[in-house]
This record gives sequence, C-alpha cells and structure tokens, in this order.
Amino acid sequence: MPKVTIIMTSYNKAAYIAKSIESILNQTLTDFEFYLMDDNSNEDTLKVIEPYLTDKRIKFSQSNISSLEQRVEKVRYSALINEALHQAKGEYISYATDDNCYRNTRLQQMVDYMENHPEVMIAYSASMVNYLNEHNEVTKTQLRPAKKIVSVAPCVIDHCSILHRSSILPVIKDKFGSYWDENPEFYRIGDGRFFWRLNQFWEFYPVEDVLDDNYITELSIHYQLAHQEKSQFIQMLPPQRTCKELREELKLMQQKK
Repeated sequence: MPKVTIIMTSYNKAAYIAKSIESILNQTLTDFEFYLMDDNSNEDTLKVIEPYLTDKRIKFSQSNISSLEQRVEKVRYSALINEALHQAKGEYISYATDDNCYRNTRLQQMVDYMENHPEVMIAYSASMVNYLNEHNEVTKTQLRPAKKIVSVAPCVIDHCSILHRSSILPVIKDKFGSYWDENPEFYRIGDGRFFWRLNQFWEFYPVEDVLDDNYITELSIHYQLAHQEKSQFIQMLPPQRTCKELREELKLMQQKK
C-alpha cells in the first residue's frame, strides 16, 4: 500500500503541466501513487505528458469527452477525481491540478503532521496564489494562510492544499452517494462543495508552512468566470451556486447540532 495517493486533473495546459508533474515527481517523500487524470486534452498537452509516463508511480487515464455539451453535463474535474478515488490505495489522499505546483517537502511535511496527530482526519497547508498575465508573468500574489482550525472551509482553502485520510471516503460516499459532487451548478466551486461535505463531519487542521503554489492563468475557470468576454463553455454552464450559500448552509447545520 502506498503512503499517499495523489490525484491530478489535466485539461489543455501544455504550457504549465510539465512543471506541475515535476513538482510531484521531485517530492522528498517518494512512497506515492500518482493518478494523472486527463480530460482528453489536445495533442500539445499530451506530447508534454508522454515522457513522464515511464515513471511507474504514474497511472495515466484519458477520457473520451469531446463536445462542449458533454463538458457541461457534469463537473469534469470532480468526475475524474471520483474515478481515481474508486481505485486509490494510499493511506492518505492528496490533490493537484495542472497549474499547481507542490513545494518539494509538501508530502513529507503533511504526512508527518498526520502521523503525529492521529486524531486529525484532514490537514491543510498555507499556499501562495500567483496571478499570471498573457505573457505568463506574475502580476499579483496572494497568501492563503494556515493559522487556525477551520470548520467552514468552502472557498477559504484550496483543494491542492489539503491531505486527508482515505478512511474518510466511505463515510462521504455513504452520506452523499459520491465523493465529489458532479452537479454542474458547482463547476466554479467544486472543491468548495467537497469541503462542504467534509465539514459536516470533520474540521481542517493547519500546517502553517507554504507548501504549494497555485497559478491563476487565462485558461483557469476562475479567470474565465471573472473575465468580461466569457467563453462559450462558460456561457453554456447552468447558473452557478455560490461560496456564500455553501458557507451559510454549513453554519446553519452546525448550529443545529
């Protein structure tokens, strides 16, 4: 059994994904399996990915999704994550994206924290958000700190910053029928919706060091949703649920306990 299962989702980010993959393969903790879940990316992206597939820790999967209609039927990255979670064998689960980079001690520090705190089911680290312009230059940075225990995590913590025990998965599946919610109303905040589920059972515990870098690019869903000229894909999505809604629901549920 590997110590950690890492699940990375990928779609058409040829300019960024090599750095993301390498940040995982270069971890100081090497006892992991790495699910690279690609959503039928273009040839340029697949050419970047291919040389890395010789690493036996990587389990590569490519979907056959092609049309925009198929892409808006469900939250694609949630569907890919669910597919990987059904196969995951790690004691711990960690998530990544094709525009996110782990710092090289991330897994070791997160696992060490969990091993030293057996009562903790979910940990999160501080992270750095980097906003890139069309020339891939960083125009702004934003620190996401990890200073406190969080009972309302949606849209406060990024999914690339967490590590959780695999033992929580059956509890989530039994309660909600799936791990991540694939409802396309949560395309923008799929991780927030997952955290909404997790927070009904557990709090998130902080590891204060900055252990990953998140890059917001012109290809990011968050960028597209905020941009004035929205893509056809964004226009085809159903009305999106909000962070505020998830957070208020959680607070009400927790007050009733």
